[in-house]
Amino acid sequence: MKGNIVYIAIAAIFGVTSGGQRFHSLHAIAIIGYFFFLFLRKRLLFLPSLCAAILFFLYTNWVERHNTTILPQEKTEFTVRFIAPVTIDGDRFKAVVRTKEGEAVQLLYRLKSEQQQREFSQLAIGMVCTFRGNLEKPEPSRNFAAFNYRDYLHFQHIHWLVRPQSLSLQQCTPTPLTIYEKLLTLRQQGLRAIADLFPPASAGIVQALIYGERTEMEEELQIGYQKLGLIHLLAISGSHVTLLVSACFYVLIRFVTRETATLVLLLCLPVYMVMTGASPSVVRAVLMAMLFLILRYQKSSMVPLDVLSIACILMLAFQPYALFQAGFQLSFIVSFALILSITTIAQRHSAVVRLSLTTFIAQVSALPFVLYHFFAVSLLSIPLNLLFVPLYSFLILPLSLLSLGMSYLSLPVGAFFIRLVNGIIETTNEWVVFLAEKDPFSFVLGRPSPIFLCCYGAAIVWAFRRMEQGKYRSFLYVALVALLQASWPYMDKYGEVAFLDVGQGDCIYIELPYRQGVYLIDTGGTVSLPKQPWQIRTSEWDVGKQVVVPFLRAKGVRELTRLILTHGDMDHMGAATEVIRQIHVRELAIGKGAVNEALAPVIAMAKKHGITVTEWQKGDRWKVGDASFFVLHPTPTAAPLSDNNRSIVLYAKLGPLSWLFTGDLEKEGEQQLLTSFPHLRADVLKVGHHGSETSTSESFLQTIMPKLAVISVGKNNRYHHPHQIVLERLKAHHISVLRIDEHGAIHYRYTKKTGTFMVMVP
Repeated sequence: MKGNIVYIAIAAIFGVTSGGQRFHSLHAIAIIGYFFFLFLRKRLLFLPSLCAAILFFLYTNWVERHNTTILPQEKTEFTVRFIAPVTIDGDRFKAVVRTKEGEAVQLLYRLKSEQQQREFSQLAIGMVCTFRGNLEKPEPSRNFAAFNYRDYLHFQHIHWLVRPQSLSLQQCTPTPLTIYEKLLTLRQQGLRAIADLFPPASAGIVQALIYGERTEMEEELQIGYQKLGLIHLLAISGSHVTLLVSACFYVLIRFVTRETATLVLLLCLPVYMVMTGASPSVVRAVLMAMLFLILRYQKSSMVPLDVLSIACILMLAFQPYALFQAGFQLSFIVSFALILSITTIAQRHSAVVRLSLTTFIAQVSALPFVLYHFFAVSLLSIPLNLLFVPLYSFLILPLSLLSLGMSYLSLPVGAFFIRLVNGIIETTNEWVVFLAEKDPFSFVLGRPSPIFLCCYGAAIVWAFRRMEQGKYRSFLYVALVALLQASWPYMDKYGEVAFLDVGQGDCIYIELPYRQGVYLIDTGGTVSLPKQPWQIRTSEWDVGKQVVVPFLRAKGVRELTRLILTHGDMDHMGAATEVIRQIHVRELAIGKGAVNEALAPVIAMAKKHGITVTEWQKGDRWKVGDASFFVLHPTPTAAPLSDNNRSIVLYAKLGPLSWLFTGDLEKEGEQQLLTSFPHLRADVLKVGHHGSETSTSESFLQTIMPKLAVISVGKNNRYHHPHQIVLERLKAHHISVLRIDEHGAIHYRYTKKTGTFMVMVP
């Protein structure tokens, strides 16, 4: 029966997914197929697996039903205890706290001064504070494939954000710490010690390697490691734990018996797990190490696959929500694939071939999960892992540990090793950033659909089975699935119009059927207010990085046919540089005479990237298949116009509907448009200037006569858009309204004769 616990673990996974997620038809097919397989091939395991699936389904369902709040939204008086390390980033202060009712909430506070920033750095785990504040619901995902903050907190049993009206140290008192909290405090002290000892270029890497903490790393560097498939090097993994346990065991048996050494390690490993952040990969590795040590202590044996399976079952029993984390999925699937392939790998005599095969197996097994979470894969990841895995395992990690240890014994000696490891890390980081930016082998495939995920799974399982027989050509089936996924948009008869939620701004995505064209009208962009140095955050919100580019990558968009910037306001083109940097653009279109101080750098960057820059005016048009586009504005005129009234106005016929995209056109521009086109009609109107009272005049609505109006406006924006007068005007004309501040992103999926509107937030 050795190696058969994995079947029970898989059944447990099915139970958790059934109890914690919305049921999908393919999910039902997979479960039925799995148990049918067990009934035919593993009949002795059928009943235990079925019991495991039912048990975990009921347990997860119970956890989900009890994962609710007990706090009323109108609550304003709070007494909370800090239960996790605080984070101060510029003028932002946040921490997880527990209320006196026993519920965890996420505290968010904007610091008022640099002095307050210094004072709040003294707040630590165990402090109890009293204040007045307000509860807010966390935001759900407001764009396709975007990070879902509400789900992220829900999986941590957190249901509210609390924003204090004011907060001071005088309202806080310390309380005794639990053992767990003392360990977290020691961890924070260790992180601060690394930040103090190591230069900024290497401090973040050393923190990641020793404590599993990446918050001090530059965002660009983290993105680079992720793009190149090297991010696993910066997580505490099985290799870290194996190296540490082996080294400690070797040292301990020089002074005590093997049994005593085993017991010491069993006591120390949970402490190490907490000290390194208890991420899914750490917990898996520590549990497996402890299971192996227990078996060794009892002088019994168990195959690695059973140990991995037991670790999986234990983690799901402790926290079923862990299954939905990318770290859990990647850690277990890669370990599973490597354990099954250990015989094939061991047959290779050359160490280089073994490492190459290990890297290849890890990359292939993780492929569908990487695509689902990150939308792209780099072929450079395999050769780079061959170089970076030994570099990190045998040089950077040992040197980091040695540098830190020596610094506690002798600062001058420690400083020498710190300079040495810093030089290596700096050089490594430069190469990572360079290769990530220039990587010609990075393929954006988009997020696979459930059907494609099934195809990847089938192709990978088949390829690994054939590999055991010494036949590697079957991996071409995996490549074939990837090629089919990349080609699928060009075979899809559906087109799409999407109004992205970019806050207070515009960003409209248009994809024609069979991907005959992909257009982006505006990009959104953050209007940044001047900040003092102490207020600047290491991770400032960037709509291009956080919304627009991830959306395009999730769609599998590798090239934009046209990037259309209606005018030069930052809330319409602020993210254009990020889009140009990340996505290939064929043509940049701007309005005739619209170049201003904000647009000039974008145009310069476009020309540097070899992008054709065209200036549009009334009369320009193009047609692709059944889709037609007409530029109605700006009109050549001697009279000076404001930036808003120089907006490109685009009329389009997409599927069964006609569309009018108006940018920030105001009443003056609307009147000019109606003078040129007195009989203009449109089914869908993109309301001008975010619903400002300076736009969408009565005469304009009387002429256009739209059936539906879309208002691109930020939630709780400081301009109080859309204006009530505009809403009343639209209502008076019986025009249906979709608002991004209320509905999140708005999608229209269409064919030649039919179409459907969908919203992200019902």
